[in-house]
Amino acid sequence: MGFREDLEQICGKVAGSFAASVMGFDGIPIETHEAKKSSGIEMNTLLVEYSGIISQVRQSADTLQMGLTSEVSIRTEKMVAVARPLTPDYFLVLTMAPDGNVGRARYELRIASPKLAAQL
Repeated sequence: MGFREDLEQICGKVAGSFAASVMGFDGIPIETHEAKKSSGIEMNTLLVEYSGIISQVRQSADTLQMGLTSEVSIRTEKMVAVARPLTPDYFLVLTMAPDGNVGRARYELRIASPKLAAQL
């Protein structure tokens, strides 16, 4: 199974999912699966912008000697994004509706991370 199929499975298991993506911390997407269109949100642009934020959080934790970042969540009025690092260069992110199942999202990303990291 490739990235696309794995990302599709994640979206299928999390209610309210918009998209799942394997991204580089440099903002370059490796693979993205859009489960459904989010109202008024350009997903590719959003993921590129969020990669910068997630990268800054990771660097800040390192600078402050807080240990490795294991998860980052961003909640806005229109969406929730949950991200987990896969390797030093890549991360996995799932975006969903604000009323989506964040607990299930966190679980599915945690379970899928080792498999996706092995494919990189």
